[in-house]
This record gives sequence, structure tokens and C-alpha cells, in this order.
Amino acid sequence: MKRLSWIVLLLTTSMLLVGCGSREASVTITMENMAFDKAELRVKAGQSVALRVVNRDGYAHAFDIDAFDIHAPLPAKATFDATITPHQPGRYRFYCGTPGHEAAGMVGVLVVEP
Repeated sequence: MKRLSWIVLLLTTSMLLVGCGSREASVTITMENMAFDKAELRVKAGQSVALRVVNRDGYAHAFDIDAFDIHAPLPAKATFDATITPHQPGRYRFYCGTPGHEAAGMVGVLVVEP
């Protein structure tokens, strides 16, 4: 009986670990010289995404994705972390909300694939 309990415990733990390991993606975007290092990000619908935004410049930026209600000011040399779970496939625009930066080209798109 003990042996069966250990087998059930091991199988249950293995299934939980497998499920946890494949559920979250990680994306880093760097801001430097009035530009994002990635103009396009691709993720899967329903998958949690750990998003890290790094401002390498010596002046302030912001990171905004209106569709996910993200509006994060980033002082010089700051980092912003968030986790999002986009459920609907589509194209979602991100940009730097600091006045003049969007017009200077600090824009990109988050592509959520089915």
C-alpha cells in the first residue's frame, strides 16, 4: 500500500510540474536611444507572459499598452515588470507615452496568436 501511495504522489507531482513549466512565457524589451529593441512581440493566447521593460537611457521613458491598461513611467535606468495573460488573438500596440517619444518612433506591436 505504501508503494502505491508513493507512485501516486510522484505521478501527481510530475503532472503538476509539467503543467506549470509550459504555461508562462518571458519577454524582455529594452529602451535605448529613443527606440525599443523589439518592434514586434509574439505570444500565444491564454498564455501568461512575464513582461520586463528596461530603460537603459539616462532620461525617462514610459511603457504603455492601452489594451491591457498598462501605463508605466520608467525613470532613467529603471525596470518595469508585469505579468499579462492575453486571451484574445490580435495585434495590440505598445508605445512610449513620454511626450514626443511615440512620434519619434517608439512604437511596437504585441501579436497574440491563437
